[in-house]
Amino acid sequence: MIALNDKEILNKFPGWRLVELSEHGLELESVSVKSKEDGAKIVAYLYEQMPNKKWIFHLENDRLLAQIKEKSKYNRMYTSGCFDIFHFGHLNILAKSKELCDYLIVGVSTDELILKEKGKLPVIPFEERMKVVQAIGLVDEVIPQIDKDKQRIVDIHRIDAISVGDDWKGRYPKVSCAMEYFPYTANVSSTILKQTLQLK
Repeated sequence: MIALNDKEILNKFPGWRLVELSEHGLELESVSVKSKEDGAKIVAYLYEQMPNKKWIFHLENDRLLAQIKEKSKYNRMYTSGCFDIFHFGHLNILAKSKELCDYLIVGVSTDELILKEKGKLPVIPFEERMKVVQAIGLVDEVIPQIDKDKQRIVDIHRIDAISVGDDWKGRYPKVSCAMEYFPYTANVSSTILKQTLQLK
């Protein structure tokens, strides 16, 4: 059994049911629609309770599976994004990236870069988006993404691998490190959320 208190977990996250708790990790099941929003908080809680453990997270439908892993594929890994209106798709790529590395660096696009690339400012200002990503227990370091020069990031931060959604296959700038492509999280994006919320 891992050093976690099942009663404390359920008291802290009442919208979840504990399916299994063992020496290899735990599995939780969401019992309400609202509880699905707790995914990032549960991840942060597990890293807070057992900071020296390497966690692998699987977030799918109403289930959250957290397993302990001993050895990582990479030492230092990088991923980046706008992270405007943080959602499940963002959490998914951060969780999958952290599964593969010891140290995860995340680049958050500045307001200026988003304006240049998309022609409009994000809904959430840069400093607030930085704080949201920093609050996720999966992330070891957050840096500003001021341009799209990925090789510069690889060189400066000694990156072993970069992770992106598989919708970037064949379109991502060439870099000297390894690339990891993760399946795109269907039916969720900041653009879809903005349209649903009738934001700019």
